[in-house]
Amino acid sequence: RELEEFLEHVKSCRECYDELEIHYIISVGTKYLEEENPKSYNIPCMLKEDLLEKEKMLKKRRELKIMFGVLLLLLAGAGIVAVLVFLGHIELPFLLAM
Repeated sequence: RELEEFLEHVKSCRECYDELEIHYIISVGTKYLEEENPKSYNIPCMLKEDLLEKEKMLKKRRELKIMFGVLLLLLAGAGIVAVLVFLGHIELPFLLAM
């Protein structure tokens, strides 16, 4: 939830995005300098890509939660039907006719 709120805020607040970009450039730039990698990088573009990846991850997580919720509802429904059949409140031929 915090990541989702953070991403929404950073997308809408230019000051915070600029601050994030500075921290990202320092962090990623330092890493590449330590590796002594001669290849050049577009670090601001890398930040945008990382933010998009985080948004995709959150979207997948939300979709999984929804699918898990639907699965739980289906299992609960099947459990209720099984209990009603066991208690004799619903007859099996009635279920098979559906």
